[in-house]
Amino acid sequence: MNMLKYILLTGLMFSLYASSNAQEWTSYQSTEQVNDLVDNGEELILASNVGVVVMNKTTLEKTIINSFNSNLYYDHIQAITMAPDGNTFIGIYDVTVARFDGSDFVDIEVPVGISNPNTAKLYDIEVSDDGDLWVATSEGIFRKQGANWIKYAEEELGDTFFNVWDIEINNLGEVYAGAQNGVHKFENGSWSNITSGTSLQPYQGAELFFSENGDLFVAGDLDSIARYDGAYWNFYAMPISTLQEVRFTEDTEGFVYVNNTINSVLRLEGDTWNPYTNEQTALFDGQISYYYVDSQNVHWLNHNIYLSSNDNGDIQSTSISSTSIEYNRISDIEKGPNGNMYFVMKTSTSSAAVYSQDGGWDYFSLPDDWVASLYPNILYLAADDVWISSSNGLYHYDGLEWSINEELGALGPIISDSQGKLYVKSFNQIFIVEDGLISEYNESNSELNSLDVVSAIGVDAADNLWIGSKLWNGGGVIQKVSTDGEWTTYSSEDHPLIDKPEGDFYFDSAGNTWVPSSQAGVIKFDGQSFTNPIIENQNNLESYKAYSIDSDAEGRMYFSHQFGVTTLLDGVWGELLVDGLPTNNSTYRSSIKFDDDGTLWWGSEVYGLFSYTSEPITSTGSIDEPFSNFSIFPNPTENEAFINFVVQQKSNVSICVFNNLGQVVSNLDLGSFNKGTYQQSIDFSAYPKGIYSLQLKVSDQSSTKKIVIR
Repeated sequence: MNMLKYILLTGLMFSLYASSNAQEWTSYQSTEQVNDLVDNGEELILASNVGVVVMNKTTLEKTIINSFNSNLYYDHIQAITMAPDGNTFIGIYDVTVARFDGSDFVDIEVPVGISNPNTAKLYDIEVSDDGDLWVATSEGIFRKQGANWIKYAEEELGDTFFNVWDIEINNLGEVYAGAQNGVHKFENGSWSNITSGTSLQPYQGAELFFSENGDLFVAGDLDSIARYDGAYWNFYAMPISTLQEVRFTEDTEGFVYVNNTINSVLRLEGDTWNPYTNEQTALFDGQISYYYVDSQNVHWLNHNIYLSSNDNGDIQSTSISSTSIEYNRISDIEKGPNGNMYFVMKTSTSSAAVYSQDGGWDYFSLPDDWVASLYPNILYLAADDVWISSSNGLYHYDGLEWSINEELGALGPIISDSQGKLYVKSFNQIFIVEDGLISEYNESNSELNSLDVVSAIGVDAADNLWIGSKLWNGGGVIQKVSTDGEWTTYSSEDHPLIDKPEGDFYFDSAGNTWVPSSQAGVIKFDGQSFTNPIIENQNNLESYKAYSIDSDAEGRMYFSHQFGVTTLLDGVWGELLVDGLPTNNSTYRSSIKFDDDGTLWWGSEVYGLFSYTSEPITSTGSIDEPFSNFSIFPNPTENEAFINFVVQQKSNVSICVFNNLGQVVSNLDLGSFNKGTYQQSIDFSAYPKGIYSLQLKVSDQSSTKKIVIR
């Protein structure tokens, strides 16, 4: 598998999204896997969680189109379809549809009738012969006729329809929908449940498929696949549970295939579904996320970022990603002594992604049996001295091969002092690796106070070891162990702001000690007292979390959270928010690290990897700053939107609207405002549909947010 990875290497990078005054984040999100595809004969157009990939079927050259180089404002493409007239339409997971013109997205809109755009999800999209657009969502079925939208929900599908997961149209133009309460057929202007009275109970991701002979296949049941010939239902017991989401395809010989969420492919032979294996499936160890057979009988196989074609035994492989990141679940970012950046993925994978100082992507192979722990960590000391923690012990690479110490159990972060001594965090102890020998600090042989769990670890510039322990219900202890073995203990009983320390300690150039609090904010120790600066200012910040800490050459502190980064310098707060992420109250962890060029890398355990090149930071929340709490509602909007903001001191206020090319389309001077909370309405009814950037400027400070006009 590792040899295959090296063959698939690519050095391309995602394009930087350019918008006037927008924050300069670059996305390195992995396309990870295919959700859906269309085949126009020359190209496969792949829908992924981070945009559209256009793949030339002959050369396997690709183009990636996402929110950083197009009109797209949210990258999770759930469905894609080709209309009878050749137009291609996409369905975005947040219930938005658009037409793909080959390089960009136009006619972006949310179906009229969606009751809650914040929670609704889109699952499939199809176009019928008459040009109607059909959309399957968590709120029912939406049909667009001309400019009008029609919604089919409880009244038409039944009170128990729950989600509608799939829409399929047969060669007669008949429309079918798969929902939890069965398969529905649209006929003469109304819906009927054609599975009523059968044992079929479609589950999540119910998939419909029409074979060339017109038979309807239905999957999504827990243990069977159904086949409908127009009059009778046939049920097939599966040798492997179909589990939730599955996909069907058919070859030129009439064999129907299905691949399911446990990454296997089955082929229907007679009345039996048999596991389907060959040289192509063996290349990926049977790990198959999407399987498709085209009209030339070429078999296409996808597994996370890898895509291969099998043309009668001639197998070609490539990557659908612009990086070597296999999963958008970044758990750890580390910098090696050579300046390379190492990205460990939380999902089990046999490699860490590497970004070199010359801008190229590579892999660092991990042990084949490596299993990620809750927070896996890599420590790259030299080419022949690499350590990585795991759920099954501590691995070491000596430049030739990996060895493992399994006796240590599941491990967390690994750190090193200036003399090469290693400290490895475990659940309720600290392991010490020195000169090939392993010892430990525990409650019986040291002053370690693990409370419920040892939760933080760090080594300062003087080689003092810092340990944090926490109680699940609140509180904690921070301990310092000097190089001569002297222990100093600070507890929440004496210092209430020591509350659930968790993560890596950070030591700034001013001599302060920092550690994240899993409860809220960040714990700061100046040598005399403990404070929590984020909690003290949380009303002016986008997030009160601080999962990872770093600082730049100016001494500005950076605290990562689920939406990006909070910054602090000389009492002035700033925000670096990653564009395009869902702005909900999720608490997904993130990690940050500066490279040798001063680029800030931000990795999310859910949303992938981004980098930031230094630009002026939008300040917020300081008493000397002119405004805060900038928001837009409703968003998307069809006509009017309200701009909410708080002015901290008397200031001139203006609003500038930019189109997706960064061009100014309007500039509104609102005049002078005294300190206070304000709401300003803007009429967007005359604007063409699309994505715009709205910049609020108060005195000489500005902040920019996106707005969708539909």
